[in-house]
Amino acid sequence: MAKPIKRRDKWYFLTLGAKWDRAVVPIYEAAARGRCVPLLKTLLTSHCKNDCKYCAFRAERKCLRTAWNPQKLAEITMHLWSQGKIRGLFLSSSVAKDPDHVTEKQLEVLNNLRSMGYCGYIHLRIMPGTSRHFIREAVRLADRVGVNLEAPNSDIFDELCPDKGGFKEAILKRLDWIIEEVISLKRKGEVKGRKFGFSRAGIDTQLIVGAVEDNDLQHIRTTEWLYKKLGLRRVYYSGFEPIPQTSLEKRPACPPWREYRLYQASFLIRDYGITSKELETILNDKGFLPNMDPKRVLAKINPEIFPVDLNTASFHEIVRIPHIGPTTAKKILEARKAKPIKYSSDLEKILGPHLTRKVLQYVEVKDKSLIQFQNNY
Repeated sequence: MAKPIKRRDKWYFLTLGAKWDRAVVPIYEAAARGRCVPLLKTLLTSHCKNDCKYCAFRAERKCLRTAWNPQKLAEITMHLWSQGKIRGLFLSSSVAKDPDHVTEKQLEVLNNLRSMGYCGYIHLRIMPGTSRHFIREAVRLADRVGVNLEAPNSDIFDELCPDKGGFKEAILKRLDWIIEEVISLKRKGEVKGRKFGFSRAGIDTQLIVGAVEDNDLQHIRTTEWLYKKLGLRRVYYSGFEPIPQTSLEKRPACPPWREYRLYQASFLIRDYGITSKELETILNDKGFLPNMDPKRVLAKINPEIFPVDLNTASFHEIVRIPHIGPTTAKKILEARKAKPIKYSSDLEKILGPHLTRKVLQYVEVKDKSLIQFQNNY
């Protein structure tokens, strides 16, 4: 007879296991536009019937298997939230039986929490193949909802996840349903006046990077489609790590810098108006990004767009300047309403001296040559 798992061991194992779902960075500090938000991040269960080649919890792998009781997990979450130790819950899962069974249990946690008066943040991962009525309920209860694509296209998905269902049917259709349910609730006016739930924080997904023969071009094109065509709020990347007792255990890990550069490229698409076509110009002949800031590389190969006149340039022209992001660009647009930006001292009042020195070569100011001379000597 198997030895029963102690509660503290279950806690450790299921929260540790959730690290394979990279919606946040490893209570867990979620990255949220410059802020760190403490979340309880856990799997509902580690039992799984699928044999995804990269996964620590694939069916054929020998590992500890356990699960949360939905009521108990809700109580623990409520306790941590009321104590101020967490701001929210991120709940994912392995697929113990069928997708609907797992999603129903996840929704039981969410319903219990909301009925207890919990109005904190909830981020829910939907299982591939989940029925639409469960997706509708998930959108109503959670602040962010997503389903993991895992791969940039169907060929790679079929190689990585042979028994998860078809890429279009089990994944893309569910993503479409999430989007449609969010739109439907907004049209009905059900979101107005609500302080939580209704997927107010948007829709997200995740891609595994480097588990098989893929390249950055595939991920960049898929990311652009997800942001620009489907309107997702966030695309996460999970760099492949080899797991013992899996068919990919001898494959090398994805270099951390590759995951980082993909994130940089994805933000350029989402927030800076840069297209996948533009990013293709800096890829090597195998379709990979260089290990350099892609924005700086784009600036280097497009010198004709500089220097930028900060007094007449549009928002999208300003955010193309290396070291300047959307927030800083908005500060520049606001500052120039009161006074033209003619000298480096004008720029320093907006950006500070350190950032001004970095962007000086890309902008028009009357005393640029003098400042550069002083910096060199």
